Amino acid sequence: MSETSSSSSSNPGACFSCYMCHQGTRNPNQIQLCDNCTLKLKQQTNADNSYSSIEPENFKRLVPSTSIEEMSVAISRSSSDFNDFNIKNRHQKHELKNYYHSVNEWINVMDELNQPPDYEDDFEDKNEANFCIRCATYCSFGLNLMLLVGKALAMSTSASYTIMSSLADSCLDIIAGIIISCTAANSKTTDEDRLKYPVGKSRISTVGILVFSVLMSCCAIFIILQCTHSLLNHENAPPTTSTAMFIMVMTITVKFCMWIVYNYLGHPITVTLAEDHRNDVFTNSFGLFMYWGGGHFAWWMDSTGGLLLSLFVLNSWARNALENATMLIGIMAPPDIIRNVTYVSAHHHPLIKSVSKVVAYQIGPSYFAEVHIVVDNKINPEAAFWVADSLAKRLERVEDIEHAYVHLETTNHDRKLQDMLSSFNPTQDKLFKADSLSPLAEL
Repeated sequence: MSETSSSSSSNPGACFSCYMCHQGTRNPNQIQLCDNCTLKLKQQTNADNSYSSIEPENFKRLVPSTSIEEMSVAISRSSSDFNDFNIKNRHQKHELKNYYHSVNEWINVMDELNQPPDYEDDFEDKNEANFCIRCATYCSFGLNLMLLVGKALAMSTSASYTIMSSLADSCLDIIAGIIISCTAANSKTTDEDRLKYPVGKSRISTVGILVFSVLMSCCAIFIILQCTHSLLNHENAPPTTSTAMFIMVMTITVKFCMWIVYNYLGHPITVTLAEDHRNDVFTNSFGLFMYWGGGHFAWWMDSTGGLLLSLFVLNSWARNALENATMLIGIMAPPDIIRNVTYVSAHHHPLIKSVSKVVAYQIGPSYFAEVHIVVDNKINPEAAFWVADSLAKRLERVEDIEHAYVHLETTNHDRKLQDMLSSFNPTQDKLFKADSLSPLAEL
């Protein structure tokens, strides 16, 4: 319990002021309500006396956990037995299965959102790179450096356009590894950074990924031009060597292992690295086949392999650049995120009459939310501030929400604003009279 409630409970005879009608009351709760306002609040919210206090332990779940479990089990059984319905169309069965799956997911999300909030004052950047992620980026940089040396050795034994494309890809992997490693190291928010970066530095990784994508796209365009020139001049493919073949096989093996591990970590930085390793597995496998075929089957296979590999890399990283650029612009959040924010805001506390506006948009890897809530115009400002501040902290603990801003409105907010604007006359207001500006004219 807070110090206010403990002190009030120790002095049961003390009289307080009701936060709604400002009359005297002896209610020892943190938000003091008189008997009449307590009864009105109970009738409006269909709640019990526990809602007269806004302490977190007095929150009640909108839907009991037992009911949610029963509903989830029932829907799961229905989804598993949907073949018993007389539905002959396969498309209708697929839609029915997706519907049950979405309902199950929403019930699970609703159960999590109904948990009582656990307020903490410590700032936490959800998307900052931890020690494991930073070590993963450093390991990726070291392995790419070793593979770069190996491909340079293979290039010295065979002047193949396919191996040249692979070598250029590895060179850019080193450059990109430096960029991502620097962003991972600098994304850690310290106490000194909180004044300079109030909302954290998690967007550094998005900027680094964007630069990485542009570099990969430019390199792919250069290799496309070289391979096209080779095909137009009918240049013969160089002979294959066992050293180059062995290095390419080892590269494919190492990249495949890195793809599996980095994709398992699930961080935005490691997922981007996993995408790069996945591309390297397919491109190096295809390049190995085209390099071997150019020396045994047709002269054009080596140049064609380099051209196709470059087109694949260009398409992949151009889309990646567009995706990360869209994240920085501030695209609207998906409907699931807006639904979660609306649900939490509407059921946060009975003093919230309604939710007038919800806006959620993406800035970096996570989302920012802005919520406008309506409270009674008779409520004390201290109570209204507590409700808004606690709602903002609760929204920031919703998955994928990095920061939340809550704006307060009163029940007669729009009517008062309209009356004030309708009665406002600039020509009659003293503030806009010409003689009131005479001192300024003299200056």
